[in-house]
Amino acid sequence: MEKYKILIDTDLGDDVDDTAALMLALNCPDLEILGITTVYKDTGKRRKMVEDLLRHWGRTEIPVHAGRGRALLEPPGGAVEEPLQYELLGREIPTAGAGGSGEDETGAEQCSETAVDFMLDTVRREPELVILEMGCMTNLALAFLREPERMKKVRIIAMGGAFFNTAPEWNIVCDPEAVSIVAEQADNLVMMGLDVTKYLKVSPERLEEWHGKGSETMDYYLRGIDIFQKKTGYPITLHDVLLVAYLIDPQVVTLKRGRFSVELAGNLTRGTMVDRTNYYEIDPPVQGNFRFAEEVDLERFWSVMERYF
Repeated sequence: MEKYKILIDTDLGDDVDDTAALMLALNCPDLEILGITTVYKDTGKRRKMVEDLLRHWGRTEIPVHAGRGRALLEPPGGAVEEPLQYELLGREIPTAGAGGSGEDETGAEQCSETAVDFMLDTVRREPELVILEMGCMTNLALAFLREPERMKKVRIIAMGGAFFNTAPEWNIVCDPEAVSIVAEQADNLVMMGLDVTKYLKVSPERLEEWHGKGSETMDYYLRGIDIFQKKTGYPITLHDVLLVAYLIDPQVVTLKRGRFSVELAGNLTRGTMVDRTNYYEIDPPVQGNFRFAEEVDLERFWSVMERYF
């Protein structure tokens, strides 16, 4: 496979898929992680959890920077209104594994400068950089606002949106304005929507296999899964892992070109991805280079996981 230098922007701590995605990237020798930034809510605590994970992998040389905790239009002390289908875990963020118990809450403005400066510095040094966006796009949008011409050329692979349904997806609804900025300006953006990532559920049989591995790093992850399941009862679904799997094996997903905008108003539709192509045509022409995942090859995905996870 081709070798890539990557930067990961993550909201690690609300779900266990971010941790799994970092594990897959750390285990793949063809992916060089140049840095990790955190986004949304208590980004200082998220940073500590990422650092805790890296210690368990012996990779403390990877820089980690806390990012902005508020949405672009969210006032200080405000909160994103949560859709009924979600229960935000950020109120009491579970650890990535067994550690990561930082108590301080980093100021949003200071965090924003740290993460966005690091992101832009890395883009300047590494023109072939790939950014993996595993949370809302607040940090990315701030980078685009500061250096739009430089950022528009960056290859970005993001988890977010729903392209075959009108339901708002969590990463989008947390900061729709940020997604709108990135989607309108980026020349090389691929998004893996909930339409395909929802199929990446970990079966009880596969979870049992992971328990049988007996490795320290896997045990660390399984402790995080135990915390997550006790707090939520939700199934383990590897949404963000698809970004890394796609870099390792591009045939894991089938991509489709499209033209979408983010709905920024509406009681039921704020944060939805709206198809802007001509629906009256059977095969309408598409302007721009935006692509989204249309299908996922589950056999290839789990093959990647078995090889590197």
